[in-house]
Amino acid sequence: MKSKVQAVIYKKEQGKKRYLILHRKLNWVGWELMKETMEENESFEETLRRGIKEEIGVNKISIEKEQVVDIMLPSKDKIVYLYRVQINPKEKIDITQEKEHDEFRWVTKEEALKMLTYENAKEIIKEFS
Repeated sequence: MKSKVQAVIYKKEQGKKRYLILHRKLNWVGWELMKETMEENESFEETLRRGIKEEIGVNKISIEKEQVVDIMLPSKDKIVYLYRVQINPKEKIDITQEKEHDEFRWVTKEEALKMLTYENAKEIIKEFS
C-alpha cells in the first residue's frame, strides 16, 4: 500500500471557481483529481508541490486548506492528506511531461461531480471545494 496526497486545484476567473480535473490513461481510464505518491522522507507539502510540478507543470501555488484523511482507493493505496490549492488563472497547464494523463479540463463544481470517475473524488469536491 502506498500513501498519497490529493489536491483540489482551482483557479478563479471573473469571480467564479473552475476546478482542474485530469483524464487518466495509465492503469485505468477516467477523470480524477491530482494525486501523488509520497516518496521516502518527503513531507505532505513536498509531495504536493512535486506532484503539481510533475503532473501539470506549475510551480507557484497557494495552499488554502489542508486536512489529514484516510481514504482507501480501488488500487488499495491510501490518500492520507488532502489539500485545496489555488493557482493563478494565467498559469499554463502542461501535462506533456508525464505519462499518466492525456487531457485536462477546467470545470465547474457541477461538471466535476458529473465527470469524475470515482465517488470518493466526488465527495472530496463536494466537501473541500
